Amino acid sequence: MKKMNKLITIVVSLLAILFVGISCDSMNDIQSEFADREEQVYLGKVDSLKVQPGFGRAKITWYINSDPKIEQTVIYWNMRRDSIVRDFVRSTTSDIQKDSIIIENLGESSIMYEFRNKNSKGESSLYSSIAVTAWGEQFASNLLARKLISKEFDYDLSQYKLTLSPAAVGDSVVYSQIVYTDKNGEEKMVKIERNTNMVVLPNFSDGSEFQFRNVFFIPKGLDTIYSSYQTYNAPKAIFEKGKKLALSGNVASRYFDRDGKDLYEWNAAGDVIVYALNEDGSFSQTETYTALVPRSTYREFFFYDDDKFIGVNTGNLVSMHRIVDGQLVFVKTPTGAETFGSGFNMPKFLPAKGFFYSVAVNGDLRAWFANNNATWGTTNGTTVSTGFLYEPVVPFNLQYLIGVDTDGYLWSIPITTAGTLGSKNKIGSGWNKFVKLVSVGTKLLALDANGDFYEFDFNATDNYWILD
Repeated sequence: MKKMNKLITIVVSLLAILFVGISCDSMNDIQSEFADREEQVYLGKVDSLKVQPGFGRAKITWYINSDPKIEQTVIYWNMRRDSIVRDFVRSTTSDIQKDSIIIENLGESSIMYEFRNKNSKGESSLYSSIAVTAWGEQFASNLLARKLISKEFDYDLSQYKLTLSPAAVGDSVVYSQIVYTDKNGEEKMVKIERNTNMVVLPNFSDGSEFQFRNVFFIPKGLDTIYSSYQTYNAPKAIFEKGKKLALSGNVASRYFDRDGKDLYEWNAAGDVIVYALNEDGSFSQTETYTALVPRSTYREFFFYDDDKFIGVNTGNLVSMHRIVDGQLVFVKTPTGAETFGSGFNMPKFLPAKGFFYSVAVNGDLRAWFANNNATWGTTNGTTVSTGFLYEPVVPFNLQYLIGVDTDGYLWSIPITTAGTLGSKNKIGSGWNKFVKLVSVGTKLLALDANGDFYEFDFNATDNYWILD
């Protein structure tokens, strides 16, 4: 056994000596291979790359270390298929030195640039890289900007008064700009400073256009940024009296439309009368529900959505109804209640699609979203405007609020499906001759104090309606 162990020990020792010999030979071969090569020399690389964005361009800065053999910096992009060679001139000192370049004609997409130092001996540095994105009109469109919140065209004075939203803390607006051509054919450019909220464009023709944009400067940016111009048109003056209808009106009645097709009248006796809109613009009576909604019980009633109506009773409670077989039927809440809102003491209500507005005495306009099962939406009673003092006023074609101010001027205010309001526009004069406005589809009905209805094929944006 001892002889066997001794034999094994001798064999293992011989194998170890053989392995070491082979390993040494391999290492010597590797060393010999690299010994035949020249030593690779790398220049100092570009360091501390930074980008300063500009409008359609960008400035890139970097630092070159004290390596005296650096002669130029090559800037690559497009998978190194394109490049710029920038000669490096060292200052009198041998310290770290700053360099920079401005790259023009850049889009808003991100581009990767690679930097490499070189010299005439063929020596080079390792690559340094940075992503570069310039600013453009798309970037400008997403910045916090000033907007036009009111446009008041005055036909008699040939001027356009524009009101801007105030400049906000933290925005980058330097000034706003308007370009238009006046009645003499001269192009005018108006600069609106940050602290100016109202501007008047004189000698302005009805139907003419102007362009508006904001100008920005962002701290640490390279350039001033310009948003795209937005084009606005002044309404075209129309002298119109409206078409007098054979339909007899009543100042004491409440009028509202249903789906832009039928006109409903809720009179002082509590009757609900339905009129169909004919192709020639006239109305013909189709149904009468006698004493359907008694005035002794309800002080407000209007069509809401689907086949549902909203009522506000004399106790200021809100209820939802349907008309079934000539009877007024409650749409009860999921818990079986006949009313689903209280405290609705506002003097005025304006029906829209899927929601309605209430108007308080002080002009607070609030939006109310009711579901068709007599429950409320999650966001309710939000004040969307203050000082909303128009009379008469009506939602037009479910897209605008059309109202008359105390001076008889007609105003158009866009509304959204969320109940919020857009910028208001003055679109007419002389409208204080009417006491009620009613919208039926694209028809606007105006009722005067004598009970006469006048019909307008109405446009809420393009025309300035002047009534004699």
